[in-house]
Amino acid sequence: MKLSFKNDMNFSSKKLTINAISAVVQVVFTALLYFFLYKYLLKNIGIEQLGIWSLILSFSSIANLANLGLTSGLVKFVAEYLTERDKTKLGKLIFTSVLSMTVLFVVLSFIILLGAEFFLKFIIDKKFLSVALQVLPYSLSSLCINAVGGVFTSVLEGHQKNYIRNFIYILSGLVMFGGVVLWTPKLHLEGVALAQFVQSLFILLAALVYTLRVNSDNKISNWKWSLESFKELFNYGYKFQAVSIAQLLCEPTTKVLLSKFGGLAFVGHYEMATKAVNQFRALLVNANQIVVPVIVENSKIKTKSESQEFYQKMNKILVLITLPLSSLLLLCTPLISIVWIGDFNLEFSLSMLILIVSAVINILCSPAYFSCLAEGRLTILVFIHGVMALSNLIAGYGLGMILGGYGVALAWGISVSLASLVLIYSYGKKIQINYLSIFSQNYKLQFLIFLIISLICTFIFCFITLKINQISALVFVSLMLLYMPIILKNEVVKQLFKLDIGTAKIIKRKR
Repeated sequence: MKLSFKNDMNFSSKKLTINAISAVVQVVFTALLYFFLYKYLLKNIGIEQLGIWSLILSFSSIANLANLGLTSGLVKFVAEYLTERDKTKLGKLIFTSVLSMTVLFVVLSFIILLGAEFFLKFIIDKKFLSVALQVLPYSLSSLCINAVGGVFTSVLEGHQKNYIRNFIYILSGLVMFGGVVLWTPKLHLEGVALAQFVQSLFILLAALVYTLRVNSDNKISNWKWSLESFKELFNYGYKFQAVSIAQLLCEPTTKVLLSKFGGLAFVGHYEMATKAVNQFRALLVNANQIVVPVIVENSKIKTKSESQEFYQKMNKILVLITLPLSSLLLLCTPLISIVWIGDFNLEFSLSMLILIVSAVINILCSPAYFSCLAEGRLTILVFIHGVMALSNLIAGYGLGMILGGYGVALAWGISVSLASLVLIYSYGKKIQINYLSIFSQNYKLQFLIFLIISLICTFIFCFITLKINQISALVFVSLMLLYMPIILKNEVVKQLFKLDIGTAKIIKRKR
């Protein structure tokens, strides 16, 4: 039994490593893809039409209300069913989810389409309204297809086959980029929408094929409607739906307020900053997300102290990686602006700064967030997202009146940061973790350095003009002088070095 358990743990560790590496590759690839895609779109359709596209995506995302939180439980239940080795449940779960998503999304998308012209005329300039209404059907169709495709990608995650899902996303990115280059010169913004539609179809079909191949229990002959599966998903998901509603209210609220107080050009620059920071955030969060099925398994087979130790390790590794990389991104922001947009743009750069700082705090709450998902502790998630949505609306309008678009961006950063801190504290209290005892003086120094760099960047962006070579020098000198000595003294890094030295000695002896 001990040998079997050890082999299972080694296999699980290998899967985690493969999934984590593939998540990093996928995010890095997507970041590069977005870089060239948005640079191409800026040149061919302009910043204002890019702002329209951002608003339409936010508006059509309201259809995600049809989700009812169903897909949020898929990863958890698939992992549980695999542990229980119940062959009949998987097919019922898949078909019930697919049918529910299809019906709900199509109905709500149709309702949104009927009321679109009435609502969009309040947030989009009249001269761009016809363009917005032209691309909205494509956006809603893509959303419906993505909802069904999300069922199959979630099933792959539940099987701990994240690397397959990541591979599909990489290929789908190439499909979209090819479609944009092919159709945008003739169809303009409609070409972008058409490319996204084709990308959604590709993800759906590829995820479906791999879902059927990854487990014989997933085959179509086992697909049946199950009221029991629907209730199980709904009972888990209705609380998470409240989380989804709060999330959905945040993005459209921010974009609408930006359009009101900053203009469409600001929306376009903010959209580019959001894409850049979201890819950076995904680089770390997606690698952490792969542990959800593992936490589900751990809750059944591991003791409380072992689960706490696992949680502490997740936090330490995340801090060690997040803070230096975030500092690098902050210092590179002016350079990114010059290369991506063509010059130093204050709207883009300050949006990046606000989003990076808030993303750091948000990334550090991801172990608590995904632990709550895996353990079914959704009440706290409902609360923090509700607070975040409400505070974003109130602060966004108030600060927008005072500081314009910058105030709206700042309100979003404050809302995300406060909600993330509340979750970190609440989950730590729930599992009796003292964060001050988790992090040594080494980690606290890293936090301090990141804070100093954030303040310096704020001053530089607002008051100093730097050339590209000066920016590059500042980036590498700052990181070398501030971070490298501290990182090298970190206990996790020391353990890795000892492990490498020990492994090298063993290999040498064998030779």
